[in-house]
Amino acid sequence: MIPITTRTLSALALCERRAWLDARADRPDDGPLTLGVEWAGRGPATLEEHRAADWVSAVEQTRRWMQQGAVCIYGACFELHLPLDLSDRVYTIRARIDRLMRIEHLGRACYAPILLREPMAADEADRDVLDLWVWILATLDGSPPPAETWLGVDALGRARRRLPHEYDEDRVLDALTRAADVLYRSEAPAVRLIDVCKTCPHQTACHAIAREAGALELLYGVSRHVREGLRAAGYRSLAEVAAARVDELQRVRGIGPRTAPRIHANARAWLTGRPVRLRPTPDVCRAGGWMFDLETLERRGQIVPWCMGWCDESGRAQIALVGPVQTPEVLALPGGQQVTLAPDSDSLWEIFAAAIDDGRPIFHWTGYDAAILRATASPAIQAALGPRLQDLHRHFTRSISLPLRSTSIKAVSTYLGYPWPGYNEWFAAYLDYRYWLDSGAIDALERACLYQRADVQSMAWVWRWWMATDGAPDLSPGA
Repeated sequence: MIPITTRTLSALALCERRAWLDARADRPDDGPLTLGVEWAGRGPATLEEHRAADWVSAVEQTRRWMQQGAVCIYGACFELHLPLDLSDRVYTIRARIDRLMRIEHLGRACYAPILLREPMAADEADRDVLDLWVWILATLDGSPPPAETWLGVDALGRARRRLPHEYDEDRVLDALTRAADVLYRSEAPAVRLIDVCKTCPHQTACHAIAREAGALELLYGVSRHVREGLRAAGYRSLAEVAAARVDELQRVRGIGPRTAPRIHANARAWLTGRPVRLRPTPDVCRAGGWMFDLETLERRGQIVPWCMGWCDESGRAQIALVGPVQTPEVLALPGGQQVTLAPDSDSLWEIFAAAIDDGRPIFHWTGYDAAILRATASPAIQAALGPRLQDLHRHFTRSISLPLRSTSIKAVSTYLGYPWPGYNEWFAAYLDYRYWLDSGAIDALERACLYQRADVQSMAWVWRWWMATDGAPDLSPGA
């Protein structure tokens, strides 16, 4: 019997194929599980860990702790066996709750589920997961408890924002019925390439299927509306798009004289498995310059920089970030990178401007960095730096088409051979930065700075590849 789990509903909100494949993969609840529990009145250090031999033991342990009145249970495990449709089938429903807190609600004690998330935004999948948890607890206890989503949760379990959950019983029953239908299909649902594919463990396999079929979903930056127009016009594969003339593609609904060459080039890139040149390299890019990137946080309702990184064309990087100092200070990290600590974001802009005061172009990737300059830098800094800013992403993607579904600097640079070090998530860098501020842990700061350094060095890598292949007939990544 394939169980319907928290993971099932979370995946189902994104992709039916992912839910089907996840249910048939190795399940993390098949082996030993670690649970945590807190008790009232046992001093400040009340967290106890328990190692359950298997899922059944974890469910039994959770039930015992609830009967004993535990204040909080981490990784609480539940299992129900219920019918969900008009067939004779009884479905197994499993859930592992991030945090289960004992509270007083409507004059009685109950256990409220808490969903923990590092990002600062909740999505439909989070809503469905909390619906499931509340429904399970209501089934066991007789009434639905309150629930919350905690956002921006750090390594110490602290949340920057808490969102109350609005439970909908009809919604969760619909989700469970749909899950039962999807999981018990004999074949996996068809491949769909969507934004969330980049975080899916089945991404590689699904992309291989899409590439073999020459699926139009591979085309970068092409909307569903335009893909439908292509199919209506008789173009059902990348090969058919690549075989058409650019002027023929312009007759398709939603495709104009500017987008037709890009779509045609991207289809050719996917078919050949190598970059395709769209237009000559702009002179401003040939001249070289500084590679620049920044990281931001929200402070008093305003988005401001907390870290800036920059490097020359060869990748020699410099980093400055806001730290607990009164005036700028240089800090040497254990790995050799020197970091300038600044008292605030205004000082960051001044340090950056002074370091690159040579008049050369300042390249950034997409328009975010330029927008932050306009929103947070002083008029003098804006006047000095603004005219020098050049969007390398805009220049590159107008000149080169890659067989990729993303043109983030991480996707482009790694495709071109850049060996990305450490993690590649901005939020992980932010959490390490916050942990350094709170604890002084220099290794956390070094990880955050490694991420910032990689952001600018990867841009320099892309620039060097572009200049090395400028005018060359072979645009393969290793050329």
